Amino acid sequence: MPGDPASDLTAELAETWRLGRTGQSVAALSRAKVLFQQARDAGDTVSTASSLTQIAWFCLQLGQAEHGLDAAIAAKRLYVRGGDITGEAHAAAIFSWLLLEMGLNEEAYEEAGQAVELAEAQDEPGVLAYALNAKASVLMYARQPLLSGPLLERAIDLMQSRGEPSAVALFLINLAYGQVTCGEIAEQEGRLDEGRDWREIAVKTNDIAIVTAESGGDGWNLRTALCNGAEYHALLGRPEEAHAYLQRWLGVAGQPGMRERIHYLYTLGELLTRTGELSAALDICREAVALADATTHVNHQANTVRRLGDIHEAMGDFQAALAMHKRYHGLYEVQLSEATRRRAHIADIRLENGRLRAEAERLADEAARDGLTGLPNRRSFDQMMAAMAGTELALGILDLDFFKSVNDRFSHVVGDAVLRRTADLLAARASADLRAFRLGGEEFALVFPNHGLDYAVTRCEAICSDIAVMDWQDLAAGLAITASIGVAIGPAGSALMAAADRRLYRAKAAGRNRVTGDEPPEVRQATG
Repeated sequence: MPGDPASDLTAELAETWRLGRTGQSVAALSRAKVLFQQARDAGDTVSTASSLTQIAWFCLQLGQAEHGLDAAIAAKRLYVRGGDITGEAHAAAIFSWLLLEMGLNEEAYEEAGQAVELAEAQDEPGVLAYALNAKASVLMYARQPLLSGPLLERAIDLMQSRGEPSAVALFLINLAYGQVTCGEIAEQEGRLDEGRDWREIAVKTNDIAIVTAESGGDGWNLRTALCNGAEYHALLGRPEEAHAYLQRWLGVAGQPGMRERIHYLYTLGELLTRTGELSAALDICREAVALADATTHVNHQANTVRRLGDIHEAMGDFQAALAMHKRYHGLYEVQLSEATRRRAHIADIRLENGRLRAEAERLADEAARDGLTGLPNRRSFDQMMAAMAGTELALGILDLDFFKSVNDRFSHVVGDAVLRRTADLLAARASADLRAFRLGGEEFALVFPNHGLDYAVTRCEAICSDIAVMDWQDLAAGLAITASIGVAIGPAGSALMAAADRRLYRAKAAGRNRVTGDEPPEVRQATG
């Protein structure tokens, strides 16, 4: 409604996500941080988790993996605490990719597998696509492109059907990268022609990603695909095409993030090195190193320093090359140290999340059960009926006869004991063919999902008989209990409930302590 803060935050978050999908990652990250503060100040945990998820994703896009990791961890913790499995799957997918960025491949694979499992259980195709992409990315880093390819193709199909060009472009970029890896493996094994064929396939796939990103106005994916395309053409010995891609990169609208800028610089540096323009390549890679140093991102620093060392070596400046290689070795040691620290941190987080998930499951189970009888409650019954909407089943509505007089004559304590004992009887008879619920008061629902009306009536008659012959004297002298049940069959929904209720009232009118599973002729004609 107008002026509703929660509604306003939801709309703002949707707009921020749109900014990110159209490549405006710098603006999107700034905006997501503001929304995070607003959501947290308002005590809106749903919007807080959503904003943290967005922050994690935009940090990933912009090369701020450490900050993104913290946001993803916090988002996932909120989703676990709130029992939001879809949100948890989305955060886990982003968390996985951030772990991969930081060199924690085993943890990334485990997290991606969890994301896929959660998303598939929730039947959320959009979240599932991102989870599949995360798992495929880990497999690509592990040089298993033949395993990652089918996952990415499935993710692409899911997002194409949803009309999400930004996601499709991203997955195509990754698919092309996997195809290049197939080419590298073939070449290393001496199958040079096959290797070149794979590289040509990758160029075509990447070109489709470029067109897709451009059509969706996604500058971030467009810049990534153009840099990758330049590299692919350079490796195929086509420097002019590579330069053309990088020239297009300069013309992409919007502000590139630090990661995109560094990617452009070292791609250009490698291209200039291949074409013998070593002096220009040296200047470009020095600029890349300066940018990477400004980010304090060790992976960026190591990548750019290694490339700068290679250029010094190609120019014959072995002293400068040695200095860069020594620095690279030092950064590599820092990477190992940070990886160890992060692994310990993530292990602690997983233990905490496990505790939170167990607590959330316990609370969810409590919320789904009746506090007095322990049977699934009306909320559970409604959820079950909604989940089975349109599916034919038999339904019995059981009502204890003259229950008000039990409370009035024997006390509410005895009445509660009667309800508990009735529930125990129903629970003892529950199975895959019979599910029992307490709807409220003295009314219970009996659901027969796999059988017809005759079977349900027979089972209900046995339950009526068990209640009538049970010895209730230990609860109160002179206490006797009977029940009436109305049974109907049809598609799950309100009409089925109404039919079972009508038959229950007919059982009551006919003298109680009985089961009614048919309609009078006039009702059958009206409803038939």
